Amino acid sequence: MSGSIWNRPLESLCDGLAAPKSAPAAVTASAVSARFGLALLIKALDVTRRRKTFSGDPAQIEAMIEAARAESAKLTQAADDDTNADPDRRRSEIPTIAAQAAEAGLAQCVDARPLITGPLVADLEAAVLLLDAAHRAILLCLEANQP
Repeated sequence: MSGSIWNRPLESLCDGLAAPKSAPAAVTASAVSARFGLALLIKALDVTRRRKTFSGDPAQIEAMIEAARAESAKLTQAADDDTNADPDRRRSEIPTIAAQAAEAGLAQCVDARPLITGPLVADLEAAVLLLDAAHRAILLCLEANQP
C-alpha cells in the first residue's frame, strides 16, 4: 500500500490487512482503532460544550479537544508510516509513537470523564475501550518485534 490509507475506502484497508504481506498489519489497525476512539472523545467533549445546560469553561473543553486532535494526528501519521516506512522504523519507532498517542488518549478520557453526562458516557466509554485495546495490541507488537 503506497500513499495515505486515509484517502482510500475503509474496505481497502480491510483488504490490505487480510493480504499475505507484512504491511499493513496490527500496528496500522490499532492506530486506526485508537483514532476512532479519539474521535468519540472529541464528539463527547464537543456535544457537552454545546449543551445549553453546560456550565463549565468552554476554553477548557476546547483545549481538551485540541489535545485529542494532536494525538489523533500522531495516530494518523503512525498508521500511514507503518504501511509505508522501512522495516527498521516499523519495528520500534512507529509502534512506540502510536502506543504513546493511544496512552495519552486514555489519559484524556480520564480527564474528560467528570464533564461527560447522559448518553455521551457510552461514547466516552467506547473511546476508552478502543484506546485501551489499541494500546495493548501495539505493545504486543513492540514486544514481538524485539530481537
